[in-house]
Amino acid sequence: MTKTDRRYAVGPIESMTSSTVLFRILMIALAALLAIACSSAEENPQEVHGAADAPFEGARLTITMSPAEPPYSPARHGLPRGENIAPLASGLAYIRGPEGHLVVDPEASLAIDGDPDTIWSAKQPAPQWYSIVLDQTYLVNRVDMVITQAPPGPTTHEIWLGHGAGMRTFYKRLEDVHTEDGQVLAVPIDPPQAINEVLILTLHSPSWVAWRDFRIFGAQPAPPVAQDAPPPFQVAELVTGLDYPVRVTHPGDGSGRIFIVELPGRIRVVNEDALSEIPFLDITERVNCCEGERGMFGLAFPPSYPETGRFYVSYTDKRNATTISRFSISEDPNRADETSEEILLTIDQPHENHNGGHLEFGPQDGYLYIGSGDGGLPRDPENSGQSTNTLLGKLLRIDVESGELPYRVPAANPFTRNQEYRPEIWALGLRNPWGFAFHKETGDLYLPDTGNFKREEINYQPAGSAGGQNYGWPIMEGSICFEHDVLTCNAAGLALPIADYDHTQGCAIVGGAVYHGDSHPGLNEAFIVADFCTSAIWGIWRSEESAVKGRTTLWRSQLLASAGLPISSVGSDEEGNVYFTIHAEENGAVYTLAQR
Repeated sequence: MTKTDRRYAVGPIESMTSSTVLFRILMIALAALLAIACSSAEENPQEVHGAADAPFEGARLTITMSPAEPPYSPARHGLPRGENIAPLASGLAYIRGPEGHLVVDPEASLAIDGDPDTIWSAKQPAPQWYSIVLDQTYLVNRVDMVITQAPPGPTTHEIWLGHGAGMRTFYKRLEDVHTEDGQVLAVPIDPPQAINEVLILTLHSPSWVAWRDFRIFGAQPAPPVAQDAPPPFQVAELVTGLDYPVRVTHPGDGSGRIFIVELPGRIRVVNEDALSEIPFLDITERVNCCEGERGMFGLAFPPSYPETGRFYVSYTDKRNATTISRFSISEDPNRADETSEEILLTIDQPHENHNGGHLEFGPQDGYLYIGSGDGGLPRDPENSGQSTNTLLGKLLRIDVESGELPYRVPAANPFTRNQEYRPEIWALGLRNPWGFAFHKETGDLYLPDTGNFKREEINYQPAGSAGGQNYGWPIMEGSICFEHDVLTCNAAGLALPIADYDHTQGCAIVGGAVYHGDSHPGLNEAFIVADFCTSAIWGIWRSEESAVKGRTTLWRSQLLASAGLPISSVGSDEEGNVYFTIHAEENGAVYTLAQR
């Protein structure tokens, strides 16, 4: 009996009697139909969409044909299925090497060699990932995953796609699917997408993560995608002569001004594309700059600013603590009253790095959100991102406009009734959340987090969230287990990113703004981020509203431009145009996007 026979056998037929002739005829017909189904399944395995559609019950196949989910048909898209292009790709996976470091596995190609009898194993439990890097961009319509697993049981996998931008984005989750050795999970890419990478992230499995084979079906797009085509945008200089600019924002007062934070402790104003010589605020004598990641980083204007003239800043004070304080403007709307400072919150910092400091007001709740880094200690012994009694490694939410001093903790914060948590915590598990931003209309939150050795990540929190998400640091770094295995790597209960990239594409992600400008309508709704080292600039879009157990499906990314100089932040004006700060002393600059 062949492997196919073993998987789809219908069982023996009893010997013939006069009363069973009709029964045997019916069974022969049923067997013939199942044989045809098996042959079709080998060519076109059943789609798997989640636990509700899990096809196996014990060792037998339950074939379901749902009108809402017809069998996969490439002809529906006018596209031939194409050949299996996985053997033309490169397989990439990490295994634990000497001293626990993650190293590239030289046997990774066993999972894409077209031979299901050769097996690749991570030799580690989930979560683990496997990347299939295609030799060029293909229009892909299906991914097959051939299981090797003992014992059988429920598994959870995610499919991530790379669109040629150097960044991969989340596509689909297969949640608690019953799988067993030899089974094929077929995932349609519907509609087909032009991609150059498929990443399989296994989040749960009863055995070590291992695969018999991956098959990717697709064809070269027509016309072919130029592999070395320049990105569609370039950057154009707006102003220069700045001293380490790190933040661009606006007051929301209809004036058209943008405000630029300089690391040493000044805020500058640009009005009608002209940089004011006199700072809006100068507190350089109060700011410790610029060793490591210290200085002034944050500036946020509340919705009430046009009426109250109050705004909020974040900086490193002379004793190296992160300070959140409030100022008011003077009689001159282009000058702040430097004597009006009210210190609201200080966070002691154990090290000079990962001090965070980004500030934003939520467009729906009016509360102040504070990005707090994990303090930067190498191999942080406190695991600050996961510790619940510290404000380090967190996203904080406080009410600074209530009139209560120094601030009020919103009653709806997720941990206000849990004495083991600081009540200011909105989300945890962060390394250095630099440049998060809200969609000003929907309230959706985009949350970049800088990585350590391997991955840079972008997280997403939909509007209306109750908070309390754990973004995984230092358990995971992006979509992979953290290099040093500080804590047991387990993805259960973690909020995973919707996009990440590895350190072949850069070293530190900086965000971020949602584009709403009129100059480039094709960028509308894109979250814009950049990398500090390579100066690459990306846009990330959410292409569907559907969700699978909290995971929004089908994100895509595009490489937009390169600045050629280190980008320290991405910000926006009141109209939704985006700006990039170039990190340099005295010759620092602010750039905008321009069509190439």
